Amino acid sequence: MSLDSITTLDSLLTFRAEDSPNHRFLIRPVEDTANTAFEEITYGIFDFHVSQLAKAWMIEETAKKPEGSQLRPKAVVGVFFPSGYTLAVVMFALIRLGVVPFCLSLETLRKASSTSVKTIFQNDDQLRVRILEVARSDLAYCSATTEAGRFSYPQLSPGLISGQDTVVLQHTSGSTAFPKPVKLSNALLLRSIRGGSWWVEGFHSQSDIALGQPPIFHVFGFIGGLLNALLRGHTFAFPPLPPSDNGGLFPSSDTLRSYATRISATEFFGVSSTVVGLARCEGGMELFKSMRRVVVGGAPMPRANGDWIVQHGVHLVEVFGSTEAGSLLNSNRPVGDPAWQSMRVCSNLPHHFEPYGPAPHTVFELVLHSSPLTGEFSAADTQTGYFHTHDLFQEWPNPGSGTWRHCGRSDDVLLLSSGQNWNPRPMELQIEAVLNGSTACCHLWTCPSASWGTHSPRASGPGSMVADVEPEAREAIWAAIQVANAVAPSNARIARDSVLLVTAKGVVPLDDPKTEPKNIPIADKGTPLRAKTYALFAEEIDSVYKGVV
Repeated sequence: MSLDSITTLDSLLTFRAEDSPNHRFLIRPVEDTANTAFEEITYGIFDFHVSQLAKAWMIEETAKKPEGSQLRPKAVVGVFFPSGYTLAVVMFALIRLGVVPFCLSLETLRKASSTSVKTIFQNDDQLRVRILEVARSDLAYCSATTEAGRFSYPQLSPGLISGQDTVVLQHTSGSTAFPKPVKLSNALLLRSIRGGSWWVEGFHSQSDIALGQPPIFHVFGFIGGLLNALLRGHTFAFPPLPPSDNGGLFPSSDTLRSYATRISATEFFGVSSTVVGLARCEGGMELFKSMRRVVVGGAPMPRANGDWIVQHGVHLVEVFGSTEAGSLLNSNRPVGDPAWQSMRVCSNLPHHFEPYGPAPHTVFELVLHSSPLTGEFSAADTQTGYFHTHDLFQEWPNPGSGTWRHCGRSDDVLLLSSGQNWNPRPMELQIEAVLNGSTACCHLWTCPSASWGTHSPRASGPGSMVADVEPEAREAIWAAIQVANAVAPSNARIARDSVLLVTAKGVVPLDDPKTEPKNIPIADKGTPLRAKTYALFAEEIDSVYKGVV
């Protein structure tokens, strides 16, 4: 067997554990604190922990009656853990048994009762301690003298789990639509890590250390972090998650900066708000300049912010993907090329671009083709195998260049009362760029005015706010909106009395001091939840349009 012939995630792990048991591919924090020490994990150690947990579970299962067992091949089992090494071990232990782990986050656990989840292995003290005790007490058995494959729990019979079978269920983040569970096959995930987004031949090496902010219960962190290192052999570093950092959902800029320095990270990847926040914190830009590559994804980065980072000598790469389809496009290019937004479709992804909207056609929807290489996309047309992503692109920097930049989603497009379609995302990005990474969200009620929710430019990150908005800050916000208005269609410009601010005290019109406590909902990966924002601020939005016919 070779790496190129591997068709399942479990066979990839067992191959690596047998071929290179002493090769490091993970770093994990010892504690979820800002100044934690860290431990190195080899293929052999990881496979040993996976095997021990799978064996322990099977001993428990065999004591039950067959009808009481939940750990049957292709059964779905819910898994609720914070992102980190423990979650990785739990997922692969279930995969070793042929079970499909369904990764539930804080946002999606509430919806588990309406899904196919039968059992939830909770993050209780007993299970967590069991895994951590195995990791520490048996570490000596996984030393350089370990015989390859000695402790590996056996795989299932060949053919029982194929490349086309579902291996993981993951929820979409909910940042663009209602969160929903998505089936991910072995073929789709392996295609994603082989497509050129996460590993560049001749550029990367196995000595690289990549630190990632997105959680592994979302595809951005799962593919770009854990699976990429499993296949390629460089090191993926799990970050610590201090409870005081963003409610324990994702680490703060200061935590990431200090941890990256201690582990000597050569690459960082994260969502736009995290990348910008880290670049703006003390020592953050110098950290980025010392790295080989900084990758941004999960949501579009405002062009002005990306240009600013690149102008400081940082090799910034944008990647684009989705939960349903994995990695799709990337802007990998020679160091020194400033075109960080010019993305190419992954080399192993059958697709076409379909014109969107009226002529002249400058906007196109990405349409993917199901194939033996990609697997069947769960939302694909059953007749054609085509999966319409709803993601819209323009050729960039000019028509015919063969490179693309994301310009929104078809389900973001709003209908004006004039009958014209309008995509608010470019204006949102323009405002976010001027306001140093603050979050803007448009809500248009089919009339030719719009109102916006944003938090103060003094805020330190998504969801963080100041209690009072000073007059100069209000004027800075309005100035940012005027910049966006200058490039907006004349019937889609934003009036000053249609601007909402979100502060620590609550939602306030730009020129009205009244407050009510509310915060912009933020997804686990750090991006705003558009639909939940609309619902939460329904009363304020209605007040903006009061009297508008």
